[in-house]
Amino acid sequence: MEKLELKGHRLSVLCLDHSSSVGSTRSRSSSKQSSNAAPVTGPSFLLSGSEDGTARLWDLRSRHAALCIVAPAEVGSSTPPEVTSVAFHPIDLGGGSIESQGEYARRATVYLGVESNVYGYDLRYATGPIVRGRCDHDLSGVLESEDEINRLAFSPAGLEHRVHVAAADDAGDVRVTDMAPARRQQRVKIDHRRRCRVLQHGDGGSAMATCAAFRPRSTGLDLASGGTDCAVSLWDVSRPKRPLSTVKITTDNVGAGQVCNPPMVFDVTWSPSGRLLVAGLGDGTASVLSVRGRNLYETFRIRGGHSSSIASVIFPRFGCDSSSHVAANDRLLISAGSDCNLMLWDLGSEVAGKHAVDPSTWLEGCSSPKSNNDHATVEGKMADLGLKELTVDSPRKLFGIPHEKKMNHLTSSGSNDILLPSTLFVADTTKDITAYILARQ
Repeated sequence: MEKLELKGHRLSVLCLDHSSSVGSTRSRSSSKQSSNAAPVTGPSFLLSGSEDGTARLWDLRSRHAALCIVAPAEVGSSTPPEVTSVAFHPIDLGGGSIESQGEYARRATVYLGVESNVYGYDLRYATGPIVRGRCDHDLSGVLESEDEINRLAFSPAGLEHRVHVAAADDAGDVRVTDMAPARRQQRVKIDHRRRCRVLQHGDGGSAMATCAAFRPRSTGLDLASGGTDCAVSLWDVSRPKRPLSTVKITTDNVGAGQVCNPPMVFDVTWSPSGRLLVAGLGDGTASVLSVRGRNLYETFRIRGGHSSSIASVIFPRFGCDSSSHVAANDRLLISAGSDCNLMLWDLGSEVAGKHAVDPSTWLEGCSSPKSNNDHATVEGKMADLGLKELTVDSPRKLFGIPHEKKMNHLTSSGSNDILLPSTLFVADTTKDITAYILARQ
């Protein structure tokens, strides 16, 4: 495993996203071209947001920031506003070569959560290394968030080239709109009369909505939310009045760290197939939930990896490339804890399904399932999963990575990334970003 650092921010880095989240999506005009034409592929960029009031787009070839976006500040304020969430728009807009658009242009559109505001920047029109002033798409008046935004999430790009963006905030709401432009134009007039949909995760404003994530490969527009009320909810965005299903996470009494800390939900992540949802909890455990019909069920709890809260969980975008099955990469989970440890988990075939590939067959550093006694503790509806006892196919810890600093957020590149493939990017309480390049067999 190789480790490197990206330096440029002046204060702690709070959030990350990698352009692996951008699909290889054709525009309407390119869809009329010959079927033999090469598909439009997204660039390879890392995006970060910081307490220093900036977001930075990193050139991973030089390991330096290519662009610095200065977030708008309140008039008269002497302190920069924190950039608490960043996200790439999931549609690659294309629109000609970068060279034809200027030295600093980058083919990407990014969105920032800044206090209670959401700003979008079309970086094809960047004219210098520092982007400041007016943004291209201001969604603040559409979303009308009443408190600080904790997480931005985009829905997968659909055939109609319309996506939804969700903002989870401290007021306990997840606000969703489809007004994030996906057309080839520099300025788009936002219709502020068009109301967004408000999903009230916190009951009566008693809890914060800390995270939200759209379900991949869903026939509808399903979204999961989590919050400080120790609950995970599944929503149909087209019917926002009440959730389809809500699971209240119970207090875990195993271990000293769990006794003192309630299982607040700090992060949620969907498996690539959309069958599993994992919640990182304040008691240092992770709850794995399954979807049956349109209901969520907590199937088991992962313990034994962290001694304090889990800040971020991801199913990494790199994985097994020997199988094209939608569930092939449902087994590998990565968690980041406030105890300064990264943990890599194998959820096992009994949970992830027979089509999911054992990560120890392609990822170096994993212990053999037959010799590993450090299985994750399984609880809950074991009878429904057939987990009457622990086997070599039960959830287990693959290995840990000591990070030394309390972590804020994780993201990853894809396995076919041309610059830094199979890389885990970590934002922590320092001003630097750490990249771990994992070795493959």
